[in-house]
Amino acid sequence: MFASVFVIALGLCYCSRASSQSSLGLPRLFGPSEALVKTAIVMNCELLTFPEDEPILLQLFREGNHSRLFAEYTSLERRVADFPIYVQPYHEGNLECVARAQNNSLIEPTVSNIHYLKVIVCCCDCPAEPVKGAEIEVRSGSVDLFEGNMLELRCKLKAGNHVSYKWLLNGQLVSQSLLHDDRLLINRTTSQDSGSYRCVASNSFNQTDFFTSNSTEVVITVREPVKGAEIEVRSGSVDLFEGNMLELRCKLKAGNHVSYKWLLNGQLVSQSLLHDDRLLINRTTSQDSGSYRCVASNSFNQTDFFTSNSTEVVITVRDLVSTPNISFTVLKEDFQNYSAVVTCRSTRGTPPVTFSLYNSTEVIASVTVEEQFATFKVPLILGQDLGFLQCQARNGDNATYSEKIPLEVVPVGGPVKMPYTYDSGENYDVIGVTFYCKAEKGTHPRYQWFLNGTLLDDRGSFYYVDHQPPEMAMLMLSVGDSSAGTYHCEVSDSFDNTTAISSRRLYLDKHTLNRLPVWVVAVVFGSFTFLILLVSVCCGLGVVFRRRHYGEKSLLDFEMERMTPVYYGKLDLSHYNEDTDVVNAARWGEVDQASLDSVDEWPQIEEEKKTLEDEPAEEP
Repeated sequence: MFASVFVIALGLCYCSRASSQSSLGLPRLFGPSEALVKTAIVMNCELLTFPEDEPILLQLFREGNHSRLFAEYTSLERRVADFPIYVQPYHEGNLECVARAQNNSLIEPTVSNIHYLKVIVCCCDCPAEPVKGAEIEVRSGSVDLFEGNMLELRCKLKAGNHVSYKWLLNGQLVSQSLLHDDRLLINRTTSQDSGSYRCVASNSFNQTDFFTSNSTEVVITVREPVKGAEIEVRSGSVDLFEGNMLELRCKLKAGNHVSYKWLLNGQLVSQSLLHDDRLLINRTTSQDSGSYRCVASNSFNQTDFFTSNSTEVVITVRDLVSTPNISFTVLKEDFQNYSAVVTCRSTRGTPPVTFSLYNSTEVIASVTVEEQFATFKVPLILGQDLGFLQCQARNGDNATYSEKIPLEVVPVGGPVKMPYTYDSGENYDVIGVTFYCKAEKGTHPRYQWFLNGTLLDDRGSFYYVDHQPPEMAMLMLSVGDSSAGTYHCEVSDSFDNTTAISSRRLYLDKHTLNRLPVWVVAVVFGSFTFLILLVSVCCGLGVVFRRRHYGEKSLLDFEMERMTPVYYGKLDLSHYNEDTDVVNAARWGEVDQASLDSVDEWPQIEEEKKTLEDEPAEEP
């Protein structure tokens, strides 16, 4: 029993030791192959495999003599250790890098490859020359490669010797396994080899003078064919309501430098909605519903083209329900039993829609339907105010409400009036008549028109009926021979036509309409006679007033007074601002004009004037 336990323990120990050994890979040692004595160089030790969270100690030794330690480096994360060495003659020989777990003795150390370093003690024929003018030469050809092609870069210098080289890709050190003196060589490129490359050349002398030259960056593009396109719905559900955001992403299993297209039901989507590999619609509508597909593509040297089509994803964008309209009709169940059939209707909204009917704030009933309308039946008492009805429509989180309408049904009653208006033509003849049918009360009336006791349809050869319940109904006629007859309308409840109220009957034909009524003729004749009498009275009053005012003076006296000459020499013109000659000239003009007007009467007037001058003057 004890022996079995011991064997198992040894086996576990061995397995643990074996698994520990397998977790620490072999390091690789790189660096310059020759160096000038008393110069600084850097040796690089790269370890690709090591346990996580285990400090690793990397040490640089002379081969076979691990007591001769040149440098060491402890790391938790970095895979490459830089060992700076100030070159001495004893550094020449085979160097190796040893990796060991610093805190775990169960993990055996591993040893790198052998790297030979030649130390030049004297270089009389090649004096020290600082590095300068580093530039990258793309020896493999194009900077635009296809995955699997070879990439070879060389760091060229304008001057410098005993140089060590480092390469950076996007600012990070490139693995030493890819370096060969002044060259970087990748036999089979992948998309991870794309980026900006830069070489750094350096040398130093006498441990005091250090020289470095950095090249400009060269961008290498390694294209990978696209494959495995799939649509990722980043906004969540594929079933959403209008107004919500839709975001789709075209994911790839492989591929870079890719261009994207999106199709909706086989049609290209607007470029304004595309953002790199994403399609973004901030506020969706029902027009955004359909089958989406993304197409990813790239090419190499304009000769090799690669395309990947995703499977289709169906997106459903539901219309929010619109504000419902509410109306009701009255249904007569039997004698004295009535109901209101209420209809709630929305003009838009993707089903299913839930409609609810409220009486004020109380819910009467609710129903979910696949249409945009629903009906409810509510008990009714005629002539009684039963409150207000209101509809609610809901789909998703959106709810809308109709207006409130009173639930009150008043039966038709009171007199029915039938006023009318008419239209006149060019000769003032009546060419059209419109009748209006109105009941005194009634919330749900039904109107009917009759000609000579015959019910009229909604439209005929000379008439048209326009129903505008509950206010009224109109009958529009074209006056002619066919429209002659006796008209009347009847009004009854739309839900109960057992009783109807009739208007008065009115006869109409075109001769009656276009004949002047007797009262019109009487008014016109009477007005004309009144005007004649009024003019006669005015003339008579004028004669009487003139006689009273002027007495027995004859017309000749009036004429003499008008024609009495004026002695202009005695006129006082001092208060006038105008020129005196101008005033006198104007007045003489007036006298002359008067003389001209009465030249035919002048002999008679002279005779009468002479007679008046011979008569003695009367005392006042």
